[in-house]
Amino acid sequence: MFKKTILFSLFFAVCLLLFSPVLVHGQGIVPSPSGAKTCPAGYSGTNCGDYTVDDFIVLAVNVSRWILGIVGSLTLLMFIYGGIMFLISAGSSDKIGEARKIITAAVVGLLIVLASFLIIKFVLASMGLDWNGGQSVTISK
Repeated sequence: MFKKTILFSLFFAVCLLLFSPVLVHGQGIVPSPSGAKTCPAGYSGTNCGDYTVDDFIVLAVNVSRWILGIVGSLTLLMFIYGGIMFLISAGSSDKIGEARKIITAAVVGLLIVLASFLIIKFVLASMGLDWNGGQSVTISK
């Protein structure tokens, strides 16, 4: 029951994080008398609601960078936890086996994170984008 509660809370937090700009940004652009686009009160700049596909690609890249950073940090914590379990095992074969499983799972997790990073970079390069979601500059000879 406790595991389901944690998973539901994590899912809800991620959904709230991803969809909060959509929920909050309901007002449109207010035209000024001179014809220039201006945002309603409380918004800064002139880009308040007229988004393009590029903006969503940049958002997806930023979210993936954030997720990969969090998962990479969790992998490091699991390495540390497995190492500590290995050190305090006091020769018990059960505890050594458990520590070995934790470290093996951390290695597999790290490989998954690195593979995800490479897949995202490959897809972005195929679309002509760099890691920040902007246009990549190619130098022609």
